[in-house]
Amino acid sequence: MYNKIKDSINEVIKENPPDSVLFSGGVDSSAILYHAHQYNPNVMGITVGVEGKESSDIEYSKMVAKELGIQNHQVYFVKPEQVKSMVETSVRILKSFNPEWISSTTTLLLGTMYAKKQGLKSISSGEGADDLLGSFPFFKNWKGDYKSLDKAIKDRLGEIVIMSDVIAQNMQMQYIAPFQDERVKKEILNIPIEERMKEEGEIKTKYPLRKAYEQDLPPICITRPQTMAFTGSGIYETIKSIGDEISDEEFLGACKKFFQFKNKFEYALFKIYQKNFKFIQKEQGGCVHCGSDMGKNKINCKTCATLQIDGRELSFDGDDRQ
Repeated sequence: MYNKIKDSINEVIKENPPDSVLFSGGVDSSAILYHAHQYNPNVMGITVGVEGKESSDIEYSKMVAKELGIQNHQVYFVKPEQVKSMVETSVRILKSFNPEWISSTTTLLLGTMYAKKQGLKSISSGEGADDLLGSFPFFKNWKGDYKSLDKAIKDRLGEIVIMSDVIAQNMQMQYIAPFQDERVKKEILNIPIEERMKEEGEIKTKYPLRKAYEQDLPPICITRPQTMAFTGSGIYETIKSIGDEISDEEFLGACKKFFQFKNKFEYALFKIYQKNFKFIQKEQGGCVHCGSDMGKNKINCKTCATLQIDGRELSFDGDDRQ
């Protein structure tokens, strides 16, 4: 029933097989690696992990790689100090101080750097599937009806920055983006929103994609619970500790001077952002969270990446904030 999704992804990869795939062991990147391996048996699957931290990405990627017969699977362990040293680069690349997206960017950046060091010219990832299939928490916990959810997803698709693409460009590598390709987007968005958000048994997210690959990918991959790029790798918890260096007095003062930061982690990233970019708040009509100019964006702040609908902030976990 969902074979058109698989066919369109296969078409993108067949036209331009990547040298490497950022590989978490989740259904998105596993689908990409599955096709890439068909056309390039030496394709490298790259999994990023933090030294000394438990990582579901490493656990699942090893199992999936073995099942798929991927010989060139590399687990790239990074020291916590190296992770923290990359944060400012991630802020400069993404031009944002959003904790979740900076953590994701850092994960993708480290994986791409590893591919570059190995002399590889192109890289792919599963980035974009979460947006297309509404699997982020703020979509899964949507308070409105399906029609408004479908509109929010489509609006956001037109406003977000493709992190992997920006990173690859910065490193003079080619990024192959199946889930940003119009053929793939069309096939997924043609599926009614109710089906895209469907839950069945152990499948709680990305129902059409998981069903499309249930005969091709290992069951552990099809039923793996949803994880984000930054949590599965351990990057988020590592970077989050930079907020521990902020005193209560400084944090409260910053909240009064600028806006109500979610936590010290966000404020620590904001300080790095301020060092690299000019932060300007609008008197009226700016982002509901940070107050900056949204530009042409309707629902996704260009600066803090906050999702907002009708003047309400949707936090990453899906809770509305007035």
